[in-house]
Amino acid sequence: MNAPTLDTSTRAVAEHLLNTLRLLDQADDNRLSIQTGGAYGDVYEALIKVLHTQGWGRIMAAAAIEHAMLTWDSMYDSMLATSAG
Repeated sequence: MNAPTLDTSTRAVAEHLLNTLRLLDQADDNRLSIQTGGAYGDVYEALIKVLHTQGWGRIMAAAAIEHAMLTWDSMYDSMLATSAG
């Protein structure tokens, strides 16, 4: 049995991390979302690093992530929205 083909593009990785961040934010175990240095923070930092590879600084990336978390837009759409003003 062959493993399924995965989309490993930077965009797909960013969307996957965003979805993981959303799951952690709503996790039944509050320690996953609010614990300093916990899983939520680690995934958030990983997403910042992925966006950095696309030329996004920390402040721009944080704004796009915040937008995506609030609106439930895709990471790509949130990057477009926050870069447009």
